[in-house]
Amino acid sequence: MQEVLAVSLLGFAILVIYLQVASHRPIPFDDSLYLTGNAWVLRGLTWEGVVWAFTNVDAANWHPITWISHMVDQQVFGSTTGGHMVENLFWHIGNSYFVYRLLLALGVTRVLSLGLALVFACHPLNVESVAWLSQRKNQISTFMLLGTVLLYLQWRLTGRRSTLVLLTVAYAVSLMAKAMGVTLPLTLALYEAVVFWRERPDFWQNRDWHALRSSLLAVLRRILPLVGAAVAVAVATFLAQNRLGAVASLESIPIFQRGANALGAFATYRRTFFWPADLCLFYPMQQAANWPAACVGILLGALGTLWAMLQARRAPMVMFGWAWFVISLLPVIGLVQVGSQSHADRYMYVPMIGLLLMLGAYFDVARIESCRASRTAFTTAVFVFAVGMGGHAYAYTMLWRNPETAYRRSLEVGGVSYTMMVNLAATLTNLNYFKSAEMYSEIAAQLWSDRPMVLGNLASLQALLGKFDQAEAGYRRAIEFEPDNVQHYYMLALVLLHKNQNNEAEAVLNQALRLLPSETDWRSSYRMIRSVLLREIPISALKPATMIEAATANPGIQSATR
Repeated sequence: MQEVLAVSLLGFAILVIYLQVASHRPIPFDDSLYLTGNAWVLRGLTWEGVVWAFTNVDAANWHPITWISHMVDQQVFGSTTGGHMVENLFWHIGNSYFVYRLLLALGVTRVLSLGLALVFACHPLNVESVAWLSQRKNQISTFMLLGTVLLYLQWRLTGRRSTLVLLTVAYAVSLMAKAMGVTLPLTLALYEAVVFWRERPDFWQNRDWHALRSSLLAVLRRILPLVGAAVAVAVATFLAQNRLGAVASLESIPIFQRGANALGAFATYRRTFFWPADLCLFYPMQQAANWPAACVGILLGALGTLWAMLQARRAPMVMFGWAWFVISLLPVIGLVQVGSQSHADRYMYVPMIGLLLMLGAYFDVARIESCRASRTAFTTAVFVFAVGMGGHAYAYTMLWRNPETAYRRSLEVGGVSYTMMVNLAATLTNLNYFKSAEMYSEIAAQLWSDRPMVLGNLASLQALLGKFDQAEAGYRRAIEFEPDNVQHYYMLALVLLHKNQNNEAEAVLNQALRLLPSETDWRSSYRMIRSVLLREIPISALKPATMIEAATANPGIQSATR
């Protein structure tokens, strides 16, 4: 009965906050990769699609379980994107319940565990992971990761081989959805260290090295299968990201700037957990290292570690919670820089659990002077905090209702960035707000005059506005910067056709034949271009009544992705 009440409360809170996403629209920034522009996913669940899911790294990641999840959704919901969006809610309910179960398993009282799980369910930092369709990978990965930890704790008690097999499979599935959990073996090793310390507080007096050696060997046997899976997926993910240029080089972002950004992000994550103000979709990387923020990060890290160590004797799990928070941030803190963001709210989805573990362990033993019911006071404060976070999350989720509001919010909070300017201009163009889009496109072309996507999008917009000579010049300039992008040739040919320069258009399309997209390419736009270049669609059918038809048919306007 208690479990039913816990699930009901968590589910009710999440549905109240997030059910609004059923009417939200996908955000092309990554959603086009995972659903709206992915030809393999749009076919639904097929054997060929499953093979593709396990063999491709086209989105700079190897995460076959994520692809298959979207394929299943497409099979079930089709073009009804509300169904795709709402599914994230149920994964979040499952994750919140697992957080509750984990807190209970680690010794936190039931009511306090429920309150802390409610904080996880309602926290605005998790809005990005729930309201953004492409973050399904975060939901599935975390669900299986928490399942792995719960099974591990059970296996420590029972020693059943079937439980070991099950937790290893769960961990592999987690990594195949997203590689966020690669540090779990290290986290579990530190858990074992905390347990050893709790069970043998007099170790440094007795110095029982035999007991220590036996404990270390037992830990190695427990986590060795997980270490193998983590190393394999970590290497595969890094190679995939590096191959597609998602990993920034040391020349572009020096190691000292990475370190400063990582320390600054560490401070930001701590702050936004307790005071989640000014959240948005995208926080651009700054040009110069922010050393004051880095110093704050060092100070907070040192103070947090010192405080956890001071609490280690009476509440050992405080140290484990702090270790969970720090270790789980390591893959995404920016030392290996993937993408152009300085930090991201979704990266706190797993590390936040460490902070909740830390607070739960502390509140269970802490006492308020002159207060007879300290634990009740702390528990009440946790529930009040959760309610406040829920109100903030509900309002913030509204800003994810469509791409335009999400991009404008990012420009307002995070500042001007190439990624958000390009995406906002593309969104306004596709909504037929051409004059508004022209302003943003021209600003982007002035700021990033050497970026082919900016030049190509501005050219598409100029074509839509009837400025065909300018559009032609824009596409030709984009080709100069990016001669191996077939989309520029395709759109240039459309402009030439509209200008009745049919022979020139034919020559451009023939030139583009050398860039013929692969038959297995996952992008819907490239599938169409392939058909055009192979004359499966006659050239005479390409000449549009208006350029609007040409641009909105894809790939006229491109959206930036991670």
